[in-house]
Amino acid sequence: MMMLLRGQAETITFKKSLHMIEFNSAANIGEFQSPRVLNSHVLYADLPHEVHTRRLKIVFVCRNPKDVAVSLYNHHVKLSEYYEYSGEFKDWLELFVEGKVDYGSWFDYTNSWENVIYGDRVNPIHVVMYEDMKEDPSRETKRLADFLGVSCSSDLISAVVTKCGFDHMKEDKKPHQNHSEVMFRKGVVGDWKNYFTVAQNEAFDAILAERMKGSKLQVRYQL
Repeated sequence: MMMLLRGQAETITFKKSLHMIEFNSAANIGEFQSPRVLNSHVLYADLPHEVHTRRLKIVFVCRNPKDVAVSLYNHHVKLSEYYEYSGEFKDWLELFVEGKVDYGSWFDYTNSWENVIYGDRVNPIHVVMYEDMKEDPSRETKRLADFLGVSCSSDLISAVVTKCGFDHMKEDKKPHQNHSEVMFRKGVVGDWKNYFTVAQNEAFDAILAERMKGSKLQVRYQL
């Protein structure tokens, strides 16, 4: 988003957490270069009041919950100094299903955001599915540029896609991101197959069918 808004495919050198709303004060955010691109993991209702009243544009990124579970598990295990967790995936998966992890239940979280996305809302909201971005990054980057109201050449779109490619980004961010080997692990679709047993997958699918009944989000588990 920052590259598109700036019209330049150049590495963003600061850490992601620098622009996270929940890690910042209003005074600090006010000093950021406009147009500001902020990020957050909180629910829509917990965003600052001005987000709602000023009709700020929101990009909601959604990834299939099985890969989310695997990614977050590795995040917890490898950042042991913060989480002090060394258990097996089968035990951690129970915590994930019960919502006893960062930001609570994926099911409740996603349902809450979906109610905003498809309900009566103040803010224009653009949905990016992680799997769609992996499948066709040029198409999805163009969609994002259109939502932002940015006119981009095909060359700029191509350059941004290359710069934001996982391997390229992982290498570029090493000097600027703490624990980069953890923050940029694999970036693939379907890694859950290396962790879920057949029984775990069947049980998870049953929970998913119950908790996400009526969901309009087209979640995919492989490309």
